[in-house]
Amino acid sequence: MKPDFEKLMKEHNVHGMILNNNGIINALEKSYELGKLESEEKYNKLKNTFLDLLDNWGDFGNYNLDKNQMKEEWKQEGGLL
Repeated sequence: MKPDFEKLMKEHNVHGMILNNNGIINALEKSYELGKLESEEKYNKLKNTFLDLLDNWGDFGNYNLDKNQMKEEWKQEGGLL
């Protein structure tokens, strides 16, 4: 969900001296998109690491279930399903 940048600017612009509201809103939007992209990249890295862990753990047979059942349970627990 994308925040309402105009509302945010109005709430936090206590001095009222910003001359170019559109420029500030554009900067806020760009900052938001960059932060969102960085978060997605970090999430994907973590997700891929988790999936590799599932594969490696299952290969060693350190789980009382078969490999596929263990992977499915961990994916569900991790919110990947």
